Amino acid sequence: MSSKIPAGDPHLPDELAQLPHGRHGLPPDFVERNHRERLIASFLALVDQVGYSGVTITGIVEGASVSLRTFYKHFETVEGICIAAFDRGIENLRPVIVGAYRSEEEWPLQVRAALAAALESLAEYPALARLLTAEPFVAGPELARRHRAAIEELVRFLRAGRKQRAGGEPLPETAERGILGAVNSMVGRQLLAGRGEQLEALLPDLTQFVLTPYLGAAEARRVAAG
Repeated sequence: MSSKIPAGDPHLPDELAQLPHGRHGLPPDFVERNHRERLIASFLALVDQVGYSGVTITGIVEGASVSLRTFYKHFETVEGICIAAFDRGIENLRPVIVGAYRSEEEWPLQVRAALAAALESLAEYPALARLLTAEPFVAGPELARRHRAAIEELVRFLRAGRKQRAGGEPLPETAERGILGAVNSMVGRQLLAGRGEQLEALLPDLTQFVLTPYLGAAEARRVAAG
């Protein structure tokens, strides 16, 4: 199965345009970048259609309208292009989340803002969102390791909320990782069900879920309601 890169998509940069055949006089570095970006875009489109386990190199090159030789010029395996796409996605998402978190002064609002920004960004690119949340568990140990590292980066932002707790038993050391893992699973299930455009509707429930261990149910519900 292959998936052609959509023509005229406003979210795709000009460098994804299919190049003319034969001599075209375009700079070699532009051609190389164009081919690599088209391959990654085709890979993501296939992941969205059939999941990582259904992706083949043949499908990727057909969707990208490039040759098999071109694929091997940039990547050795499907796992290689998967890791490249995942790393790119994390690099782009990281500043979105951190910037939103730092846009507020109070910790509960920081968490809500970060969740809102993440959901908005993921909803805009559901194919990439599926790769970042649902596919790392079936795409091999290296991608799983990178996914764990990405989750670990966010732990410190949640751990700051421990100062908000009024008392009671201290949270387990792994609490933040568990909360973030659960959020990831909720988003991933939504994407696997084909409801990527509805991700932003998860904001109130996710906010309440994340904040409740720190603020208590009533206060978490108030913040979640906005």
